[in-house]
Amino acid sequence: MMTSYNKVFALTVMVTALAAATPALAHTQNQSPFESPQTQRAFNFLSAGIADHDHGADSIIIEGSYQFSSPWFVSAYVRDGDDGPFGNGRDAQGLKLGRYLWLSDTVIADFSGRVGNVDFGVDDSGYWGVEGNLRTRIDRFELFAGLGWVDYTDAGSDSQYQFGTRFYVTPEFAVGARYQDSEFGDGLRIEASYHF
Repeated sequence: MMTSYNKVFALTVMVTALAAATPALAHTQNQSPFESPQTQRAFNFLSAGIADHDHGADSIIIEGSYQFSSPWFVSAYVRDGDDGPFGNGRDAQGLKLGRYLWLSDTVIADFSGRVGNVDFGVDDSGYWGVEGNLRTRIDRFELFAGLGWVDYTDAGSDSQYQFGTRFYVTPEFAVGARYQDSEFGDGLRIEASYHF
């Protein structure tokens, strides 16, 4: 499990590396800014990340999203969490169907419904829920924040949130960090993603 010191250190290293790389990368581009925001790249991606949760150690997350008919998209994820104290798996899977809309020239909102299953280590539970996110793009940085509500069929309900950023190293490849509430509690998630 990552300590608070390790979390801060990892985030500091990543932000420092991104800040150092930005001027060099700008010279390799055509000097025109990225569109803000790009809906195709925001909703067509594959990503892999690692998260540290306050109630469930670490997990690895694989996530994908596909805009199948603008403005509609579908996404899915698989979370492979550390085993609980009795060797029980702590995994989760989910599927989401959503729609985005432009609120202004620079801000997009997306709304979705989601269903899935989570293994809390001792008990499994199905779930369903809703969520909404806002995102904007400032040159190579995408900023986003969102709120959600989940009803676990065997474990009550929960309000969830997230906020974070992605840095587009190239138009197709991004790295990012987010702080979010998930099935296993609040935690920092660091990820890399390929956008198409």
